[in-house]
Amino acid sequence: MSNLHSYYLLLLFFFSTNIEASQQEPSESKLLTQQQTLPVDDRIIDLVEKVRKKEGDITTIFQRLQSQESTFNIAEKYLMLMISAYIHKQEGALALSVTELTQALSFEERMDTAQLNTENFSHIHLLLAEIYQIQGQYKLAYDEKKHYLEKRKKNRSVLQKIRLASLNEKYATDLKIKENELLENEQKLKSLQLAEATKRRESQQRNLAILMVTALIILVLLIRQLKIRATLKYLAKTDSLTGLYNRRVLFTQGVLLLQEHQQRQIPLSVMMLDIDHFKYINDTYGHDVGDKVIIAVANLGKETLRAKDIFSRIGGEEYAIILPHTELKEAKAIAERLREKVQQHVFELEDKTTENFNVTISIGVATLSSENTDFDQLLHAADEAMYRAKTSGRNQVCQ
Repeated sequence: MSNLHSYYLLLLFFFSTNIEASQQEPSESKLLTQQQTLPVDDRIIDLVEKVRKKEGDITTIFQRLQSQESTFNIAEKYLMLMISAYIHKQEGALALSVTELTQALSFEERMDTAQLNTENFSHIHLLLAEIYQIQGQYKLAYDEKKHYLEKRKKNRSVLQKIRLASLNEKYATDLKIKENELLENEQKLKSLQLAEATKRRESQQRNLAILMVTALIILVLLIRQLKIRATLKYLAKTDSLTGLYNRRVLFTQGVLLLQEHQQRQIPLSVMMLDIDHFKYINDTYGHDVGDKVIIAVANLGKETLRAKDIFSRIGGEEYAIILPHTELKEAKAIAERLREKVQQHVFELEDKTTENFNVTISIGVATLSSENTDFDQLLHAADEAMYRAKTSGRNQVCQ
């Protein structure tokens, strides 16, 4: 227990050192007093200052002020109780002092916090701490001095704000003068800048016109280049006469699709078709009509085939078609529909003296199997099936 008392005594010594240093700043107290929410009689303030500094006999003055207590506000009553407790402490009536100080503290709920944090009001905690220390109640003395330091810290924060406001007011005039000088200089600078800006604007307008013309020329050339590139890309993939995929695309896509279908073990079919008696058409009606027949067969194929099918012209009157996800039976059905559609189509000639005519096609169908393990073999199988259709009388589908 004696160790605990020694600990609190050490803390009380430390607090007392800080408190003595803070009491050497009367100017701060005066500044903060000006910010009190409730007015306090100057005579009471003088008595409190003497209590804080422990100077002189205050009993006579205190007794004269007590006769006017009915006119005091709650802040003045607070301080009067603190002064009375100080007097009773000097007389040795410690219990009465504690009672008066406790009564004063009960007023705090109805008072302004900032006012309570000032030195004159927060001194009540120091007075209580001294009494508790004399009574040997070191824990209570420690708590009261701790309360005092907390209020002092808040008080110093307010003081800093007041000082800052005072400095702002002091230098406001100088700042205003400097601002006016700055505005005058800015006006002069703006006049010079305006003249310079006019010259720059004229120069910029000329440069902008040149830039816009140059940009327009570059844009036209770029668009032209993109169109040429798109056209070349399209031509590299398509047959110029029919717009179908060319042989190169057929083989590229065929290899990729075959690998995919082999890995996933799904059916893949290929068709080869050839226009029957095409040489006769060219010899009889001319190559222009022959080209129209090639184009017409291509268009009929587009109408018949599905979106996922790859339709290409591989040369002359020959076409090849890749049918993804398609078994042999379904592939033959698609081929038969295409054959019938071509057979039913009537080719009309511009020369009215010549009768209209029909054409037919021969189609070979092959499906991915263990015998056709690569795309070349699969296409060759379809080509052989087409040859059988030719030799069997044309205008038919063979597998």
